[in-house]
Amino acid sequence: MQGTSLAEKEPSHTAPVSLSIRNTTLKFGGVTALDDVTIEVREDELLAIIGPNGAGKTSLLNVTAGFYRPQQGQVEMSGRDITGLRVDQVARMGVARTFQGTHLFAGQTVVENILVGRHMRMKSNIFQAFVHFGWMAREEDMHREVVEEIIDFLEIEPIRNRAVGTLGYGLRKRVDLGRALAQEPDILLMDEPMAGMNSEEKEDLARFILDVREARNIPVVLVEHDMGVVMDLADRVVVLDFGQVIAEGTPAEIQKNPAVIKAYLGA
Repeated sequence: MQGTSLAEKEPSHTAPVSLSIRNTTLKFGGVTALDDVTIEVREDELLAIIGPNGAGKTSLLNVTAGFYRPQQGQVEMSGRDITGLRVDQVARMGVARTFQGTHLFAGQTVVENILVGRHMRMKSNIFQAFVHFGWMAREEDMHREVVEEIIDFLEIEPIRNRAVGTLGYGLRKRVDLGRALAQEPDILLMDEPMAGMNSEEKEDLARFILDVREARNIPVVLVEHDMGVVMDLADRVVVLDFGQVIAEGTPAEIQKNPAVIKAYLGA
């Protein structure tokens, strides 16, 4: 991943907080997935969350995005309490998310899948959508224009009309990113976006992640196992182990942290 990192400005430690997760605990029966976790995401940074399997990384994203409701703690988005809101309500508050797998409609085209991300911004209902005239026609044209801009941004014009199920894994992940961007989010959560990719696909997606941050000027929270990707892209790293935050700092600091080394190597 040498040469991948294009972010030249250092994130400010005094930048406003975009996302705040405070004293959050999540339990499933007798299993504690998150144990009094507190994390802040500043509006000008790419924050990576790492940790061994089962550390609670995906659970943290699920709490943030509204899939899980914590037994304790609070999640705030730009000072607004979003704890316990439904997934669609959290999305409307400006949180978009990509998944470990590609939760896409395999039989639909790339354009149609990205257009799904515009649903929350559509004013017409399902019945009005069948009547293509007047303001409804203008609204649909506007949403399709946004989708075309995303397709151009992600350099997937040649596959725009192909069914997603016919695409390779790397391209499907790019479409998944496109659908998230179609929401016009204020913060982007990405759950292991590089999983299952070859080196070339990782290079491409890493470039687009950096481009998203620069062009959209939004913070990105990245859960990732590939330490090369994390060290190249992240401004700051938070390490989870057994549901607890055990370290936090710059990539260079995290690489030398004894607690992190122990968690990964069992030393």
